Amino acid sequence: MERTPLLEAVSQGHLGMTHLLITLGANVNAVDGEGNSCLHLAVEREVFDSEDAPLDLLNECCTALNLKIEERLSGIVIARYLASQGADFHHKNNNNNTPLDLIKDPNLRRKLETCLPPQCLLCRNKEATTKVHPCEHLLTCEECSNVALKRCLRCLKPVTSRGRVEAPKFEDRCVQTEAICQELGAASQAIEAPKFEDRCVQTEAICQELGAASQAIGEYKIIVPN
Repeated sequence: MERTPLLEAVSQGHLGMTHLLITLGANVNAVDGEGNSCLHLAVEREVFDSEDAPLDLLNECCTALNLKIEERLSGIVIARYLASQGADFHHKNNNNNTPLDLIKDPNLRRKLETCLPPQCLLCRNKEATTKVHPCEHLLTCEECSNVALKRCLRCLKPVTSRGRVEAPKFEDRCVQTEAICQELGAASQAIEAPKFEDRCVQTEAICQELGAASQAIGEYKIIVPN
């Protein structure tokens, strides 16, 4: 069966190699000959080999799923990690199964569902990225956004307009956070024993910058189509 290096690493349970390939830009939504993505393969494995894996990220995934730290190398936690890297949980394989359909434990399935972005209500095969107004419900994916909707599919309120919503990628949030930390480090070095009045002014300015930066990280960007 033809598989990309990433799919092969996931199927063999090599977490360190999986993380390395993702870091190098591997396509997390590639599929094999049966339409299985890395998520289909991950949820069917009981445990992964840690190798040089980012255990701190796995700890965060465990917390999000309310699982014990000892379970951080389980297939479910690895799947949550892969989803944080952009893998699509709504993709169906050739048997018409999503990765969620392969999870036998209903409690684990529900926990994962709470962490996932909403599903397109039309094709039910991709992430919903189009929001309708004024109710602001996320309804359709990019491909289905061309379908004219007079009423919201959730609340049935009349639709006046719509816009595409983009959440920042996991890597983008890390880059933004690192850049802000570097700016703060440079700012702290630039302040050398100022007068009391100057310290007050500088402290106030830095607080304002921090407030603006914290709002920018993780903020959703709404793109209104022409």
